[in-house]
Order: sequence, then structure tokens, then C-alpha cells
Amino acid sequence: MSLSTKVNIKSVVKYANGTFGGQVIAKDDDGNKTFYACRVKRLDAFKVELDRENIYQFVDSHWEKVSVDDTKAMELTYPLRTLIAGYGHLFTKDVSKKKDGSRFGMYSDTVVSPATSLKGHKLKIGEKVFITKDAYSLVGYGQETIEYQVMGDSDSTYRLNIVVDKRMADRLNKQLEVAKKNRMRGVNSRPVGGGSWAANQDARKEFGRSRYDHRQLQRSRS
Repeated sequence: MSLSTKVNIKSVVKYANGTFGGQVIAKDDDGNKTFYACRVKRLDAFKVELDRENIYQFVDSHWEKVSVDDTKAMELTYPLRTLIAGYGHLFTKDVSKKKDGSRFGMYSDTVVSPATSLKGHKLKIGEKVFITKDAYSLVGYGQETIEYQVMGDSDSTYRLNIVVDKRMADRLNKQLEVAKKNRMRGVNSRPVGGGSWAANQDARKEFGRSRYDHRQLQRSRS
């Protein structure tokens, strides 16, 4: 019997030691659901390790520690790994009861990633993730709908009419302004002529050690 697994997005938290925990919902071919609580340790950007000693299953109205085989462990790990790889950097909101920095969650509305030359800003509103038309606009001129995916369901794409849903449009526009400001800070932090400040400093050091004048040095690089 095969299983499909999905993360309960609202349950996921990041702990002070860098591990992540959350509920994973497993559904079999007949639609029966089983609820697990797991923890994973992030090893790198795209790899996590499941804590096999602390897996709990919700049975008879309480959580009970269980052991799972390698196949089940992989099925539980996959949705958590996918979520953390794409959104792990967003867990910056202190959700611990005493606000002591022991647990962190995601803000409801935030910028996932800034625009590039090929793609618009990625904005998170609740569990919906939108990509804007470009660095400056939500949608193209004369358009009213924007595509989005639901976190944990990357196989499906939906559309939202920002003219009809004005409340969602307001939230999107607010995050768009944040994204534009963040992007401009990044642009303004680069030296005139492009490149990075580190590369610019290296060039100055090289010029200082060189027998060429500045124009000769530039020609020697071309």
C-alpha cells in the first residue's frame, strides 16, 4: 500500500538548536490518514536527517512514540525536506510562549525571495506563494489574475483575481513594496560599474601593486 505525505504547514517550527519539527499527514490509497510528529536536522541547503528516535503517531487521542522502517522514514522526511529547502530561511518569528527564542515560525505575509532578471518577486501570503510579473508589478498591464501555489502542494497551480479579492491584493501590494525596497538596497550596495565591493577592493589592491596606470590595467584585463 502506497502513502502520500503532506506537512501541516502551520505546525512547523524551528528550534534554537537549528532543528525543525512539525506534523506530517500520511494518506493511503483508501484515503485513511495517519498523523505523525517528527523532527529533522538540516545538513545542507537540500538535505535533512530525520530523528528516528523521536517519531510520534497520534493514536487514541494521544501522541505515542513509534518506530518506522526505512521506507516510512523516507516518506516522512520528504515533505519536511521540501518545505525547509524552499522556506527554511523564513523561520524568524519568535513563537515561543515566553518569547525566549526557543522556537521560531514564519510570518503570515513575507517576501520569500527578491526578483531577478528572469523572474519576479516571490511573495508568501498565508500558505499561498505568488510570483509577481516583474520587479515592479504584481501583474502585467490590463491583467487581473496572478498565479500562485500552495505551500506543500507544488504540483498544482491556481489563479487569484486581484480585482475581485481586494483584501488579498492589498496584502500582496504591501509585500511587493517591501520586496522592491529590499531589492533597491541590494542594488545600491554594489559599487558603481558593477561587481561586488570585495572585487572592487581587489582591483584597487592589484592597481596599487601594478606598474600600469589605471587605463592600462583596464586594457590588460579586456
